[in-house]
Amino acid sequence: MSPLEQRCRSLLRAYPRWYRRQRGEEMVATLLEASQLGQRWPSARDTRALIVGGLRVRATQDQRLTTAANLRLAVQLGAALTLLLLVAGNLTSAVLILTHVYAQNIGIGYWFVYGLLGVATVVAAWFAARPVVAVLAAAAAGAAVWVYWGSDRAMAILPAGLLVLLAVLVFLGERMPRSWLWLAGAFFGWNVLQMSAVLAPLLFIYTPLLFVPWIILGVVVLWAFVDARPAMAMAIYIACTYVISELLGYIGYGYGYAVSPELAVPAVGAVVLASGSFCRLRRQAVL
Repeated sequence: MSPLEQRCRSLLRAYPRWYRRQRGEEMVATLLEASQLGQRWPSARDTRALIVGGLRVRATQDQRLTTAANLRLAVQLGAALTLLLLVAGNLTSAVLILTHVYAQNIGIGYWFVYGLLGVATVVAAWFAARPVVAVLAAAAAGAAVWVYWGSDRAMAILPAGLLVLLAVLVFLGERMPRSWLWLAGAFFGWNVLQMSAVLAPLLFIYTPLLFVPWIILGVVVLWAFVDARPAMAMAIYIACTYVISELLGYIGYGYGYAVSPELAVPAVGAVVLASGSFCRLRRQAVL
């Protein structure tokens, strides 16, 4: 394979896999026929055309589904991202305790089981059979209730509810595209590193980690021009993480717990992001 052909095939990754299978060889052959003798790189015009064309094709992928179906997928992803945040702290704390980095050891077994079951449920939502997702979600929800029962029962509502919601949405038919796995992996990795930086402590990585969620948010907002569903999922994640969890804390601790007035900032941000992504999602859907 010549360097030119290799680079053309790399550019074709801008297109989804199904499109590359159907048209990839034809497109590479056309590019090679139009190339100059000894040419090693695609021209700037061909490069721009391939990237723009790939993004346009990807933007039509969710047009094969209705608005309701795309919204269900967005809620699935939002639930998965929030669950990964919730279990990352428990799982990281348990691992650090087992390795004797972090001294506290109360409830380590419960934390570890809850964390593993939560991660397994999210992974199963992409890969496993629907009954497996249901069993894992039920087990993880039970573990969440057990973990929070002795301290703050209200805080068990969010993870348990999200686990049940995720299992129900998987049973409704649509499964999340595997192209979204990078977002779930980035969120989980960021939360694990952030918890490790606080508990280990690894303070030299804590400050750079503060910029990671903003980078992810920026990528998702830009990607909304191609696929608005991850942006909708981010709005759900923000609402669950900052707004709903804060309100549950108020319920759990009663009047001795003050709701921060700064809660308005993520609340407004979630509403704005959800509104914009929903309008974009409707334009990208079939109906």
